[in-house]
Amino acid sequence: MSKKYIIGIDGGSQSTKVVMYDLEGNVVCEGKGLLQPMHTPDADTAEHPDDDLWASLCFASHDLMSQFAGNKEDIVGIGLGSIRCCRALLKADGTPAAPLISWQDARVTRPYEHTNPDVAYVTSFSGYLTHRLTGEFKDNIANYFGQWPVDYKSWAWSEDATVMEKFNIPRQMLFDVQMPGTILGHITPQAALATHFPAGLPVVCTTSDKPVGSASN
Repeated sequence: MSKKYIIGIDGGSQSTKVVMYDLEGNVVCEGKGLLQPMHTPDADTAEHPDDDLWASLCFASHDLMSQFAGNKEDIVGIGLGSIRCCRALLKADGTPAAPLISWQDARVTRPYEHTNPDVAYVTSFSGYLTHRLTGEFKDNIANYFGQWPVDYKSWAWSEDATVMEKFNIPRQMLFDVQMPGTILGHITPQAALATHFPAGLPVVCTTSDKPVGSASN
């Protein structure tokens, strides 16, 4: 029986790291893509320039896959994790309508303000990357803390109209959400060309460093 492998994506504020493991937890290879310096024209603004998150993921994944000497068919899945407490404003086709907003930006401390008519979706960084990888408009509910209309008892979007009004994001502008450990979608042929990940590979919700650290203590 051939050895199987999994890939973990860790999107950070300064770089994207991609690591492949065997199922015993041993590191097989890893890749890294640096992010550009953030655009900070004033004390309240911190934006990622261009399509930097996607570009850094593609660079890191190319780096990773160029080192892998095994059979791609033995890779069984990808876990996707990215920076929390950020905001991505997307057009109807899932492409950025504006620069992606860092957790260091003052706007993420306030409810969303709909000032750009091109914005069709408001999501997290992991939601944006999920769409780029799978074509799905889905995301990990564990990434939504702060100015989001989450019902933390049900781990779903609130069904309370007062809550939705408070956060100023209509339900149709939010991605569908699901729990960590579930499959968000599968790598599209287009994403496979861009990343060198195998097409059809399942992409799974993971959580981020702080919750994992808390659970381990």
